[in-house]
Amino acid sequence: MANILDYIDWRGDLSFEVSPFCSIDALVLAQLSYIPFEGIVEEKFGRPIPLSIAAMRFDPESVPEKLRIVSFREDCELIEKLKGSIRFGNIMLEGYVSELGETQAMQFAALTCILPDGKRFISFRGTDSTLVGWKEDFNFSYLNETPSQKRAVKYIDENLSGNAHRLLLGGHSKGGNLAVYAAMNCADEIRERIERIYDLDGPGFRDEIAASEKYKRIIGRIESIIPESSLVGQLLTDNVRHSIVKSTASGLGQHIIYTWQVKGTRPELTHELSTTGSIINKTMSSWLSSMDDESRRMLVKAIFDVLEAPEAETFTELGKGSLRSYGAVLGALRRLAPEQQKVLIAAFKRLAKSGRNALFSELSENTTQLLEEHRSREQAEG
Repeated sequence: MANILDYIDWRGDLSFEVSPFCSIDALVLAQLSYIPFEGIVEEKFGRPIPLSIAAMRFDPESVPEKLRIVSFREDCELIEKLKGSIRFGNIMLEGYVSELGETQAMQFAALTCILPDGKRFISFRGTDSTLVGWKEDFNFSYLNETPSQKRAVKYIDENLSGNAHRLLLGGHSKGGNLAVYAAMNCADEIRERIERIYDLDGPGFRDEIAASEKYKRIIGRIESIIPESSLVGQLLTDNVRHSIVKSTASGLGQHIIYTWQVKGTRPELTHELSTTGSIINKTMSSWLSSMDDESRRMLVKAIFDVLEAPEAETFTELGKGSLRSYGAVLGALRRLAPEQQKVLIAAFKRLAKSGRNALFSELSENTTQLLEEHRSREQAEG
């Protein structure tokens, strides 16, 4: 079993001239945008820094505990391997942006990687550990444009216009959605230079967006990769044919790129989703399609009224608190129909069962118990 870390070991000594850019390189650069490069890579364009130097200056110990996402340990291993890689070490980095707007429910980060041949790979970060970031993901279900989608278009238009550079866009999770959305809505002259869009288990779009002409004109350039039990990558609509990659994890853990298997310069693929993945996606898709925008908005609000009650900013902080203290906000669940409460409980149960570490497992188990106790009280009262 091999993943992107093994790929760097295998092919890190081969330049892009010897072995051209491939899908696994896109996975590596998409994951790179999760590294917090504050104070290392400038936001301003025109003063790039070699990846090898950026890696040397990155200090994992300086990253606050609450900002360390689920894959932080692997991310540190990734940056260490890239530091000494002939293939990746000479890639130039610029335009690092990381913004968090709680008022607008926006979490956005992006990084531009300059390949040796002059092409630019724009890497959009996926959802991090912040509650704001996860809330924005839920908002995809009822908003035509989220703040981070708007910011992604601005990032492209302001920084990549007026030149002849060929472009590659990509991102994991929400970052994949941002890459596609930016390609759809950027200036025409920029869109013409986009060669490929790598959407790595990113959520789709509302039906009207997926059916639009501006989406249709870029769909042929989208390479979508999802794991066998994909949940995030099959939410909403995308009309794209997916490549299904094998994963060493189960359930929600498959969303993490480091669990995806690689074979040579390609993902190791299977022909169909797992049975579990198919059932989950059909259930969730049917459930979402049965709700109007206001119902979806109320559902998102109810969920995050619960999660944000202890004034935690990240899932790490949330996991350290006592979920027993959430009783005051569980009243928000009264606005949900019994069937919606049932689906919410089922979703948290599955998260608890497939959680990659104690944080997700404990968070999900405790939340499930509280939800079930709330439903029991409602039924007893009558």
